[in-house]
Amino acid sequence: MTSNHFLEVYKNLLSTGQGEESFVATYESFLRELAAQGDLADRLHPDARRVYATFFTGCQRRYLGIKEKEAYEQMMAVVVDGPTASVDANITKGFGRHTYDRVSDLADLIDMDTCHNVVAVGCGAFPGTLYWLHDHYHEARYTGLDIDTRCLEMANTLTKAMGINDIDFKLANGGDYDYNGVDFVFVANQVVAKKAVLEQVRRSDSVNRVVVREPTRRGELLSEAVRHDLPRGFTVVNEGADNSVFLSYDLFLRRV
Repeated sequence: MTSNHFLEVYKNLLSTGQGEESFVATYESFLRELAAQGDLADRLHPDARRVYATFFTGCQRRYLGIKEKEAYEQMMAVVVDGPTASVDANITKGFGRHTYDRVSDLADLIDMDTCHNVVAVGCGAFPGTLYWLHDHYHEARYTGLDIDTRCLEMANTLTKAMGINDIDFKLANGGDYDYNGVDFVFVANQVVAKKAVLEQVRRSDSVNRVVVREPTRRGELLSEAVRHDLPRGFTVVNEGADNSVFLSYDLFLRRV
């Protein structure tokens, strides 16, 4: 099966107005096959790549919205009797666990003990990155930004239900946010216009650590890549391990 045929088959399947359950089953089949496609992205003509990336990025957002809601509901059911010592203790297997664990390389590649004011751009309804950071580094203050009110409502409700009072959530575009006083910024994989966010971050001298969740080559069909179009003032210093579930990895930047 050629790259274009593989993508066209799934584009047609996913364009049929499926309900959530059917959509998730079809899309997860697509993700499994995409992860095994090797250099698929490099075999696509640039014009075809743009068309498919636009379509599958939309599918990825729908998929994540469904799975984050499921993770939220599962966690709320667990914490109904009251908060426990950590988010880790509440997380069940599956999507929520994968979301939480995928940023564990932050412990090895960044000195989190010196981070005091952390902002996560594009935190989503299930802010797994913030939860992981909060569990491992209690001394920092955390803020999650998102442009979706519904996502923020779920994230805030779940966080308060777990007894966490030092993570704030704000309805804000990361490209407009004032980062003065912030020392570490994490940019999620599904953030659109990552370059604009980095350009805004660059305006705040206090920010000295930046991590962007970046798609792998195949994952560029599902989200925006910025590595090869970084704004002036940033350079890549390290990268985390590829995650086969999300087709992404942590990209560590330094101010220059």
